[in-house]
Amino acid sequence: MTTKKHDLKRLSTIFTAALASDCLDHMGYRNQVLKSDIEMISGEGVMMGYAFPVKIEAVFEAPEVPYVGLLKALDAVGEDQVYVTPSNRNNGGGHPAAFWGELLSTACKHKGVAGALTDGPVRDTVRMRALGFKVFGVDTSPLDINSRYEVIAHNVPCEIDGVTINPGDLIVADIDGVVVVPVNLIDEVIARVEEKNSGENLFRNAVREGMAPSEAFAKFGVL
Repeated sequence: MTTKKHDLKRLSTIFTAALASDCLDHMGYRNQVLKSDIEMISGEGVMMGYAFPVKIEAVFEAPEVPYVGLLKALDAVGEDQVYVTPSNRNNGGGHPAAFWGELLSTACKHKGVAGALTDGPVRDTVRMRALGFKVFGVDTSPLDINSRYEVIAHNVPCEIDGVTINPGDLIVADIDGVVVVPVNLIDEVIARVEEKNSGENLFRNAVREGMAPSEAFAKFGVL
């Protein structure tokens, strides 16, 4: 488990998905990146927060009371967390539906939630973009999840694209993609990213001043 409370707002000005992935690579964790079809649909910059995964199941008729599990999850998700909804697309899924939308974004933004992530579609795109809430997903759809999917558990492990996402894992996502930092590696990855970012700044300044790239790499060890 991570032992420190990190200032994610500050770190999001340093972190990129590429930096996080590079550091995980060097630590021997080479399969922590989700598929490239998961894109930033709303928001800008870096989404950085602790995973709050939910579990869903397909349903084929409208429940007597809709959204019971979804509302419980929305009540429970908190500041600096990323709401993660796996679509189960690699297990046959169920049927098309949007797993995220503007009303959910509005509720989460005003709780300080860092963003939302799904490997399925989202909806209300224009309104979400106007809100500025960070949302990552695959494509869009106007279809509601009501009578199609139910949230049956929250803050539980899930899997997307073969990558296990546990509660408390650090999600780092930007226009390049989505990286999952296991909770037990967060402190080390943050330290490594800060060190690598400093080295990249030295490399950047050196080549701007005329140093050969090969010489800068030999001196600073980053590229």
